[in-house]
Amino acid sequence: MIPEPKGREVVSLLERNVTVTMTITIGTRNLQKYVSRTSVVFVSISFIVLMIISLAWLVFYYIQRFRYANARDRNQRRLGDAAKKAISKLQVRTIRKGDQETEADFDNCAVCIEGYKANDVVRILPCR
Repeated sequence: MIPEPKGREVVSLLERNVTVTMTITIGTRNLQKYVSRTSVVFVSISFIVLMIISLAWLVFYYIQRFRYANARDRNQRRLGDAAKKAISKLQVRTIRKGDQETEADFDNCAVCIEGYKANDVVRILPCR
């Protein structure tokens, strides 16, 4: 790269018809002029802090999600166990031929909505 004052000097020589001989070589940019060491350190530290905060948030999020899923599963198991226990406490009865439940005008089962038949084993619900 040619600095601006040198470039102006070359242009003025060429305008006066003076022969200018130049050698072109591959150079390197001097980044020290454009990027200070302090700014590189600041950006690096900022990036590392941002990554640590993101990682901490991600860990916290997944721990909370895991705890919520376990609590939900535990509650569902408890409800299932309580339902099984309550159903097992219901009175069981076998329908016999000639019982009033086998008559055509009697109500159907409230759960399966079918009529009762002889030798059906039924549970008596609290609502009868």
